[in-house]
Amino acid sequence: MTTIDEQKNKLKQLLNEGLTLRLKLKTVNPTSSIIKEPLDRLQDIAQQCLKLSEVTQMDHGKAHAMEFNCFVQWTRIVIEESSKQTTSIQSLIDKTDSIESQLLECRKLALGFGDKVLVSRVLELLVNIYNKTNQLDKEIETIEKAVDADKSVPKVVVLLDALFRKLEFVYQDRDRIYQLNINKDPNAPPPQPDQQQDDGFMKLHIDTWEHYLWLKDQPSFPRDQYIVQKKAQLFKLSIYVGSLANPLISLKDPEVLKIANEAFDEAFYIANLIQDKEYFCAATAHKSSVSYRTLPQPERERLLQSLKDIESQMKPKNSEIRDLIDSIENKAPSLHPEEKEKDPPPKSS
Repeated sequence: MTTIDEQKNKLKQLLNEGLTLRLKLKTVNPTSSIIKEPLDRLQDIAQQCLKLSEVTQMDHGKAHAMEFNCFVQWTRIVIEESSKQTTSIQSLIDKTDSIESQLLECRKLALGFGDKVLVSRVLELLVNIYNKTNQLDKEIETIEKAVDADKSVPKVVVLLDALFRKLEFVYQDRDRIYQLNINKDPNAPPPQPDQQQDDGFMKLHIDTWEHYLWLKDQPSFPRDQYIVQKKAQLFKLSIYVGSLANPLISLKDPEVLKIANEAFDEAFYIANLIQDKEYFCAATAHKSSVSYRTLPQPERERLLQSLKDIESQMKPKNSEIRDLIDSIENKAPSLHPEEKEKDPPPKSS
């Protein structure tokens, strides 16, 4: 056996040992006292594999060694940060910049020789880093790559969790902007809508919704259990997706209405599952707001009476139904798109 063959065999043995250690360390708490020795051993294996990969010109070994090394570096950073009372996110990002670069190079190598398992490990490590460093957009983008490569219920659940966090940031930011607007000079001109921002807002909801619809179709997905865990996020998502039809409702687009009704049906399903009258009344108000625009006058009157009956019987704490009733009775223009389609009245001379 030649020296190169011996080195290749040695590399293979070290990689197998490294993979075993890597899997073992994944289940060990980083703050545990037993982690130091196997972590040191994995770093030693990574260094040996890098040298042997260079000699044998085996990029496969190099890529695995790089991932081992990044895992060790990241775990040591986690251990170091866990001992501190406060942690600067920017400082953490600075410490992980080089790890991120190495992992991206490692993924490129792994994609080149088609090692899906290694690609998955690299993406998982990147997601952990982005999560700890509050780089949410990068976290979502990386999870999406993992889902595209191998779509599964657990991965889509992780993606939804990240998307829900993103949506919550968006809601908070919009609430903050709204507060700034109502507190500013009342004589100042109203802010102009940012079409690009609104399109992104809509796309984020639709993307999240489509991932949830995919989950619902999977036999292994525990839908009701998931709804109980994520009731607030899912209910808000359903209401927003259903209400996205509002600006388009005058077009009577059947596809838009179908999506809206499907989303509102999910909102009612959530309300019934958790037996919450506030959720039920909110869903009723939002769906009725969309439906009212499409109905002929006799059916509008029946819907209005139904809303009054529900509000009287359930006496909800939230004011959505009462606000909608007031808007209908006050002939709010937004609820009567047909008025916009009429010819404007002639100007008085």
